[in-house]
Amino acid sequence: MVDGSSKVDVEKLISFSNDLVKFLKDDKDVSCLKQCLEQSNALQSQCHSGYHALQSSIQDYQGKINACKQKTTEAQSKAAGDAEIYKLQKELEQEIQREQLLREELR
Repeated sequence: MVDGSSKVDVEKLISFSNDLVKFLKDDKDVSCLKQCLEQSNALQSQCHSGYHALQSSIQDYQGKINACKQKTTEAQSKAAGDAEIYKLQKELEQEIQREQLLREELR
């Protein structure tokens, strides 16, 4: 049930394994691999540190944004209150003027 193509793949695999063993036997290549692994680990550590610093900054800015939104809402509600007071003052002034006109008419 084994065809010729499977045998070729096994032969390629054995050849690759032999090449890998030869490669790893050379101390120079192993030290190069170790150096690459160490650099990779250092880079990964730096990336994690940078990520955590960015997360912290994002949280700080989100807090500042929320505080600004709250201040904006308070200012808008105060402005709405000021507008209502202004409107009531205008109505009061109009009523006072009407009262004065009525008094003058009564004289």
